[in-house]
Amino acid sequence: MRVIGEKFTSIERNLPVSDAGRVCLEPECETQLSRYNDQEFCSLHAPMVVPRMRGKILDD
Repeated sequence: MRVIGEKFTSIERNLPVSDAGRVCLEPECETQLSRYNDQEFCSLHAPMVVPRMRGKILDD
C-alpha cells in the first residue's frame, strides 16, 4: 500500500502583509501598526467584537 500526500509547513505559506509605517487611526494615537495587522486601529483602540456563542441568543 502506498500513501501519497503533500508536505505541510508554515514556511511555504504566504502571509498577507500590509504597508509598513501605518499608524493607528485613533486621534492622538501614534502607535505604529504591525505589517501583519490588517486592522486600522491598534489593540488598545480597536472596537470590541463579541463573538456569537453557538446556540445562544445574545441581546444586541
